[in-house]
Amino acid sequence: MKADSIFEFKDSRDGKTYSAFTINGVAWMSENLRYNSKGSWCYESDGKSCKEFGRLYNWNDAILVCPNGWHLPNRAEWDSLIVWTGGELKAGHNLAYNDSLPFNIVFGYPPNVNGRYSGGGIQASFWSADEYNSSTAWVYYFLKEKLPLTFSNYFSKNYGMMCRCVKTIADSSSETN
Repeated sequence: MKADSIFEFKDSRDGKTYSAFTINGVAWMSENLRYNSKGSWCYESDGKSCKEFGRLYNWNDAILVCPNGWHLPNRAEWDSLIVWTGGELKAGHNLAYNDSLPFNIVFGYPPNVNGRYSGGGIQASFWSADEYNSSTAWVYYFLKEKLPLTFSNYFSKNYGMMCRCVKTIADSSSETN
């Protein structure tokens, strides 16, 4: 499997540049969002970790922080990516380690609330735009020791998770170069 295209774009809000790729008419960020919103934070409150892992967002913040023209992927978009990369029994390895599909998973800590961290380098957890109920939302996550498996479940909206943003190619935005 190979990306249809690979490109970079600049977030007009803070000037940060991101790598992205397209597959099946959808552009995906290749790296975690690093936009410093009021409700976001870094692992262990260390600004250096934001550069490596991106910022962590609670769900209410996550649904609002994607750059102009981009949005937090919903379950259908996540599921489509997972099917395209081999299904939930194979996609984890392909998303983490496939050089021709630069999703670039960086394994950090399990989900946390307000800065409680344990076991670094073991998990990457990403918000979905879809709620499960008023206090939880769907998350897609990868456990380093359980690759190539891909998991989804719902977690408290208060947890801090990584964010990837997507856009359909039909969208016209000045964000894409």
